[in-house]
Amino acid sequence: MKWLDGLWRDSDRFALLFVLLIGDYILLTLVNSIQWGGLLRGVPVSVTVLYALHTSRSRPMLVKVAWVVVAFLLVVGIVQAATKAPVLRSVDLFIVTVMLAMAAVAILRRILGQSRVEVESLFGAVDIYIVIGLLFGALYVGMAQFQAEHHLQPFLAQPGRHTSSDYFYLSFETLTTVGFGDLTPLTNGARSVVVLEAIVGQIFLVTLVARLVSLFAANEGLKASAPEAPPSPTPSPAEVPAAAGGVPPAAPSPPA
Repeated sequence: MKWLDGLWRDSDRFALLFVLLIGDYILLTLVNSIQWGGLLRGVPVSVTVLYALHTSRSRPMLVKVAWVVVAFLLVVGIVQAATKAPVLRSVDLFIVTVMLAMAAVAILRRILGQSRVEVESLFGAVDIYIVIGLLFGALYVGMAQFQAEHHLQPFLAQPGRHTSSDYFYLSFETLTTVGFGDLTPLTNGARSVVVLEAIVGQIFLVTLVARLVSLFAANEGLKASAPEAPPSPTPSPAEVPAAAGGVPPAAPSPPA
């Protein structure tokens, strides 16, 4: 268990966080249960967010707030599983959105505060990019469920039943500006949120990722161009005792 303890104690383990985020993406796209969705989404996302705050060395106050939000999320999930209350169908998704936003801010603050850009820093930038996609995907699902609960216009213009996978697909499609057009927002609120995600994604790529990659390349170039230290001269056998404070050996006498 020492390796597990080391993973928890070490900071800037953004490669491991990347693995956790991929697992969250798979779960969030597959979970469509109204009764158990709160717990099935809340537990893995809570673990990921808390680890993100820990490995980013976030401020204690932010960590305490995160624990309070996690506790509230789990309570909502338990009540939702026990009562199947329709009013709670979208609450847990909005809480997940807030938690992912906290993780993104913590990782960003940690990366910008580093004096050197390492491989883990690049993983941290990728983590933020994935968190943004998950954040808006959870927001889309929450908005769609809220509109359905109150008999408002649907979130998507395409008719039919849409699963969580559709909304996360739309999120990453918007974030990466692929723009297939097979799923499009219908209401003004949905369009505004989708446009906001596209803007955030482009600003992120143009500024943070480009800056980190350039700094990483500069650091690697400095390492390659740094001159190697010359090897230290090896003292002769006669110099060794003298340097140690002893008496140098006598020269051999010439033959008779």
